[in-house]
Amino acid sequence: MPPTNNGVELDTVHDAYQSLYNALTSAYWAASTIENKDQIHGVMDVVFDVITELNRESLEADSDEFKTLATNLKNANDQLTSLKAQINQLVAAVKIATQVASAIDEAMSLAAKYFGL
Repeated sequence: MPPTNNGVELDTVHDAYQSLYNALTSAYWAASTIENKDQIHGVMDVVFDVITELNRESLEADSDEFKTLATNLKNANDQLTSLKAQINQLVAAVKIATQVASAIDEAMSLAAKYFGL
């Protein structure tokens, strides 16, 4: 059974960040300028790193790895909050911008519950 914390499974957190990464990929291709693409790609790299860390089999509550990941998630979520505030200016496609904003909310909410952020 996957690890659970505060009623949330680690796999659920992982899947939310994977969905976010997929939404960011769509946003990257829908971005109108190279600068906008670069900004989105930078956040994609951060989310990819989070997904990689969430793939660890040995992640246990209160371990050093858990605490490090919680810190990395907080930093990633700060960048996601900033991106969410700008996504409508970066991507002209309203549907894609809405998907990204929704995916950010979902991932951050689940991470907050699981990691106590």
